[in-house]
Amino acid sequence: MRLPSPSIRTRLALALLLALPLAAQADPRKDYDEFRAGLTRQASGATGMYAIQDVRVIAAGAGAHLPAGAPAAALRWADGAGGAKDVRLRFRDGAAMLEGPGLKPVDLLKAPDQTQALAGGLSVRATVYDDSLKAWLYNPARVGQTFKGLSFFPYDPKGVVQARFARRPAKAVSHLDSRNHTGTMYWIGDVAVPLQGKTYTLRAFNKSGDWSGIDHLLLFFTDKTSKKTSYGGGRVLEAHFPAGQPPQTLNLNLNTLYSFLCAHSDYYNCPVNLTTYVPVALEFGEKYPPGG
Repeated sequence: MRLPSPSIRTRLALALLLALPLAAQADPRKDYDEFRAGLTRQASGATGMYAIQDVRVIAAGAGAHLPAGAPAAALRWADGAGGAKDVRLRFRDGAAMLEGPGLKPVDLLKAPDQTQALAGGLSVRATVYDDSLKAWLYNPARVGQTFKGLSFFPYDPKGVVQARFARRPAKAVSHLDSRNHTGTMYWIGDVAVPLQGKTYTLRAFNKSGDWSGIDHLLLFFTDKTSKKTSYGGGRVLEAHFPAGQPPQTLNLNLNTLYSFLCAHSDYYNCPVNLTTYVPVALEFGEKYPPGG
């Protein structure tokens, strides 16, 4: 989207995105149960979707800071280098250097989970966003205020289907996302998916254009449930395979369809022109609204 950042480092992969088992495995029902549990953890964790307090995109060579003296719940990123009493983050020469009072300077991109704990229970995480850096500020206290649970269609064995994949040379596709940013995904092939007696061909995408390292594909759907019982912007299905070795036949578990992360936070970037509409009701996977 551009995959929803931070995915789509696929933190669901998500970090879409915390990698979730979204491709059908030997036991698709178990896969579905693990998918629901993993997505719920991603939503409600200390650095989860509902803990996001602020996000700032930092251009190469620039910086942002968290002003000193503000209560934890009121902290937001401010542009510029900041002062000695502030928590400061600078993106330069491929490093995201975080420093401030009581902090040992650290390159967040080399830190565990690219995250650093701050005072007051807050934490900062950095993810690369095209040629820029996304600085995520998390406050776990927000989860109890905003998270009401997720909603899912019941597991349905009819959602486990066998599809055909036709690989193609990766082709860059520019797209506009939900925050009016231009991003790039790579069209890596086509998937013929049988649905309710007909076969629909969907474009398969990946954030990388280098087939030697591609180990999964992304399918972006809208369908007859969209804007009704599922997220109107679209949902995502992932299929995983050994790097550079996609099979011609894919086992897809539609029970693991998940909403674009923009369904849960305005801070994500989700594509608005990469989805394929299929004229059937896909009553599988994540429903919308959350907690409904």
